Amino acid sequence: MKYCIFLFMIFAAGCAGASGTQHNADSTAAPADSSEALRLAQGEAFLQLFPQIQPNEIAIESPRYDSNGTMLGMVGKWIDSIYLKTLPAERMHIYEYASPDNPHGGYHAVGRFTQGDYEMLLVRGPGEYASTRIFLWAWHKPTAQIHDHIMVADNWGDAGDAQYTYSWLNSGEKELEVRMAVLESHLDLEDTTGREESFNDYAIFLFRNGAFDTTGMKQRRNEAFFRSKLKDKYLEPDSVYVAYHPNSNSESHE
Repeated sequence: MKYCIFLFMIFAAGCAGASGTQHNADSTAAPADSSEALRLAQGEAFLQLFPQIQPNEIAIESPRYDSNGTMLGMVGKWIDSIYLKTLPAERMHIYEYASPDNPHGGYHAVGRFTQGDYEMLLVRGPGEYASTRIFLWAWHKPTAQIHDHIMVADNWGDAGDAQYTYSWLNSGEKELEVRMAVLESHLDLEDTTGREESFNDYAIFLFRNGAFDTTGMKQRRNEAFFRSKLKDKYLEPDSVYVAYHPNSNSESHE
């Protein structure tokens, strides 16, 4: 009888050990699944910061200030650093987080629209002196990651020098077109004549196959487009704007 009890105790202990081993194996697998689920949930929460917009033919430009110093235009909603720190910060030059009560710094969600497998995110972020730049981030929905980005608007001025960047979007079935104008002016503060030099450059960027790249300015319709949008600000281009984005291929310019 004692021998049977002894065997039963050994068998029970063995079963408990096997059960414990299986439990430990499951517990090591669970955090990995939980981590990926958390990342995807966080990505979805990040996207919800951006209101849906209609991209076609809207002018993308930096915010302006009224007489009271209030920021107007594409101001957006402050993005918490908890989301920004999950992005490829070094490649996207994300270096400033600021606080929710500081509209002049940090990153802000302006709007989003769908382009195939991507959510295209308009983000206001740090510029020369404040968060005046508007970026377009390409968020790949299947992987919940940003694949590429481009700056589409900015403005700054200092000691007689100024630059304004404007863009217009046109979303097609297979590609997104970004038409960009960069207006520069230079004023010599020591020149009593007040003469100002101005230069304009224009570019067409296409987002296709998950990346932005630039095309030429040869087609007459592009010239007509910029003339219609800029009106009296339009100038014959000083040059085709080739060195603007890392994905630009200078050999593709016309």
